[in-house]
Amino acid sequence: MKKLLTLILLCIGWQISFGQMRFAAPLKSTSKQAIVLIERNNINIQGYEGNEIRIEINEPITPPKQADGLKRVIIKGLEDNTQLGVNVSQEDTTLVIREVCNCYSGTYTIYLPNKLSLMVYENFPQHGQRWAIKDMIGNFEASTEFGNIYLQNLIGNIKAYTRHGSVNAYLNQTNNIYLSSLYGKVLLEVPANIKADLKIRISDWNDVFTDFQLPVYENKQNFLTASLNGGGTPIELKSEHGNIYLRKKK
Repeated sequence: MKKLLTLILLCIGWQISFGQMRFAAPLKSTSKQAIVLIERNNINIQGYEGNEIRIEINEPITPPKQADGLKRVIIKGLEDNTQLGVNVSQEDTTLVIREVCNCYSGTYTIYLPNKLSLMVYENFPQHGQRWAIKDMIGNFEASTEFGNIYLQNLIGNIKAYTRHGSVNAYLNQTNNIYLSSLYGKVLLEVPANIKADLKIRISDWNDVFTDFQLPVYENKQNFLTASLNGGGTPIELKSEHGNIYLRKKK
């Protein structure tokens, strides 16, 4: 009986700890877009057909031992209303998820209704975090100094820029695509039958690799242009110092 009671208490404790690692709230019916501002953390954003905002971390936040009995002071003017080190606010048509303290160094997994247009930015550009975004159907925009951006199965217009990181996009869609890195690589994988007007930035410091049939290029201008399968929506790929890879989806 004593062993059984101990097991029950352990299970209750695990559920409490497990609950502290997750936050959920209903999305306002008027919300059209989401803005995510993350400073130091990796983020995985997963779109789904639902109407809740869900945030998870992969391990609990553990303050230093010296902080026992003390309360963290938030100095950014926002409340940690998720208990996960981030603030969630909803005003009019915009959902904002913002990191408010330096209290967690792992990965945030964020589940968002896939209908939202999404913007992801960093507001402390000194870290090489990884942003992975999947299964969103709204428009997408991202900008980072050192981060690496991974996109999969996005359907809306896409604009992604990183200065020192890489951009990797694996897409099935034919809406406007703009991928750019100053110093890192740019990789785009799209269906072989995509109809697009292609524009690729060329420089003396990088190479372009593709299995699409592109015209032979003579270096008299900064861009290579081509029509894929007769042309269609714009695709622009840019990098000054990193290679560019354009692949057919297998």
